[in-house]
Amino acid sequence: MDDVQQQILTVLAVIGWIGVAIQLIAYARLSSGRLRASSVSYQGLNVMGALAVGASSAASGAWPSTVANIIWVGIGVVAILALRRQIIERRMAAARRMARRRAAELMEVRRRRGTRRSVVSPAGSTAEAAEQVADLGDGEGPASAQPSPERSTPAAGNASTRPAGRPGQRRRRRSTLAA
Repeated sequence: MDDVQQQILTVLAVIGWIGVAIQLIAYARLSSGRLRASSVSYQGLNVMGALAVGASSAASGAWPSTVANIIWVGIGVVAILALRRQIIERRMAAARRMARRRAAELMEVRRRRGTRRSVVSPAGSTAEAAEQVADLGDGEGPASAQPSPERSTPAAGNASTRPAGRPGQRRRRRSTLAA
């Protein structure tokens, strides 16, 4: 065996020892409670260690150990993919909950704005209110009970309080930014 091959085997043996150290560190952290088996960190350490030990085992011709480490890598990769899928699903579920919560808050704000703007006569419609004022006998008659011109005149029995203008039209805020 020439010198270059010997150096390659030495490097692969060192890589194998580093892989063993990585696997032992992962197991020690798991046993001490510093890592969870269902964490990407633990599974990643196992995959890296198994790759290193498997490469070293293959270089020295220890095929049972090589096969065991290849299986170990496969199990770790499948676990990492499953954990990533779970993480993505949890984040998506959290984003959906947040979107529903914000939509509910927005609807609540719109509902509150709507209740602040609406002014409905306790008597019901404006026509009914005009009749009641006329019945009070204030001397002015029904003419004084007409709704103000900036409000639309709803039909009898309709309690609409939209500002005058096209039906359903909303006032738009003007932008203060220069174009």
